[in-house]
Amino acid sequence: MDLRYLVLAAAGFALSTAGFVMLGRGRPAAPVSGLVFLAGVVSLVLGILLTCVPGFFEG
Repeated sequence: MDLRYLVLAAAGFALSTAGFVMLGRGRPAAPVSGLVFLAGVVSLVLGILLTCVPGFFEG
């Protein structure tokens, strides 16, 4: 288990939480908030896969 990828998972969690909060406030920049949320979810899933499943992308 490579613990360096936990940084990616933590950043993904922070981005997805921030995007979710920004979407809930109804700001006029909704597309930006949605992109932040989506990037956070992708980063979180990628970080979890790379941390917990060794050799996931090796085939």
